[in-house]
Amino acid sequence: MIKAALVGAGFIGKAHAQALKQINGLAIVAVVEKIEEKGKILATELGAEYFSNLDELFKNIEFDFADICVPTFLHHDFVLKVINKGKHVFCEKPLTLSLKEADEMVEAAKTKKIKAMVGHSLRFWPEYVKIKEYVESGILGNPINAFCERLAVTPDWHQDNWGASEKYSGGAALDLHIHDLDYLIWLFGKPILVKASGSYDPTKKEQSGLVHIFTSLEFKNGVAGFAEGGWRFKGTFPFTMIIRILCEKGTVEWIFRAGKNIEERNKISKIIVYKDDGSVENIEAEQKDAFLNELNYFVDCITKDKPVKNATFTDGRTSLEVALAAIKSVKDKSAIVL
Repeated sequence: MIKAALVGAGFIGKAHAQALKQINGLAIVAVVEKIEEKGKILATELGAEYFSNLDELFKNIEFDFADICVPTFLHHDFVLKVINKGKHVFCEKPLTLSLKEADEMVEAAKTKKIKAMVGHSLRFWPEYVKIKEYVESGILGNPINAFCERLAVTPDWHQDNWGASEKYSGGAALDLHIHDLDYLIWLFGKPILVKASGSYDPTKKEQSGLVHIFTSLEFKNGVAGFAEGGWRFKGTFPFTMIIRILCEKGTVEWIFRAGKNIEERNKISKIIVYKDDGSVENIEAEQKDAFLNELNYFVDCITKDKPVKNATFTDGRTSLEVALAAIKSVKDKSAIVL
């Protein structure tokens, strides 16, 4: 039996809790949350013990891995504490806020020889996985360019509104847009050139970080990538994800619109392939939750003592580097060579 400690009982922590509950051979033995009422409620629901901090966790219970779902600015310190105890660790994306911290996290995991993974969930989202497999099959020839879009209303689920501060969240570029940047990297490798433009909340200026960003990427294989992300939409604007890949012999497209946020991520929208001969193919991906898929993969790596090969800390570091380059490109009004 694999024993998991869930660290963080906020929006993402609860989403991870629902996924972890479905994994065979796993028990959630602890919930760590500084806000006592919130932590105890979730712990009771899960049949787990409640702890207010990591030190209490380490002293009082044995566990195999920690699932870190705290605010981004806490990732670095929390992850290092877990690693230094010799425990495996899953960390929500983005890995952290700076490359220096990311390097320390990558090196610590390597030194302690523990399994470490970052929550870049699009690598486990059924439609994104299916599209990658289809494009790489060569049925449509080589890819020429790819477009990704991720749009959302302004988050109101961050405790004390930490997401509205560039200092604590990195803004939409690191918290939202990085998903699509990571997916493009997964498809085509690390880009060689990054050029971005974006906008800030006019009421908060740069303190909130970018609230909308457009990023153009150039890859070594000649493919061009473009991603748009933003979270300043208001009212009932639906959570939107789009992926469109133009290939030599056709185009693959998926358009998804949900409710306010990812709580309606189980809605079905077919992948459509438009072929040069005029035919259209509809593809359905197996409907499994991305959070369940990624956590199940990580637990399987622990159970079978296999190396983590997808969404590694190094992958998280690369995606962070590209996202930070996009932010720098906006601020400096320049192209960034990687």
